[in-house]
Amino acid sequence: MSTLLAPKPAPRFNASMLVVFSNGEASYIAETKNVSNTGLCICSKQVLPVGTQLHIVFGMPPELPRLSTEGIVRWSQRGKEVGVEFTYISPRDHQSLLEFVISQRREEQV
Repeated sequence: MSTLLAPKPAPRFNASMLVVFSNGEASYIAETKNVSNTGLCICSKQVLPVGTQLHIVFGMPPELPRLSTEGIVRWSQRGKEVGVEFTYISPRDHQSLLEFVISQRREEQV
């Protein structure tokens, strides 16, 4: 069962981790620039048009276990960065992501 995430502004935190994403035709490995509980920014040389549907797997064990999500490209700087909004994520993965975001917020406040 998946949870549909409503688009809401969310604080983003700098987070560099490997991400594997696929658009149904090909799979790519890249690095994240930042992450929030509603999406992430991927540093990618791949040109992905706005509206592209992606399957995304990422994590930073042990702080953030491997997560599997679905997302949509909301903005793209051709060959540089891609902004992805999560569209579906399991309740367990969403909880792990929320806990990670909260821990990052605490670290930034120290």
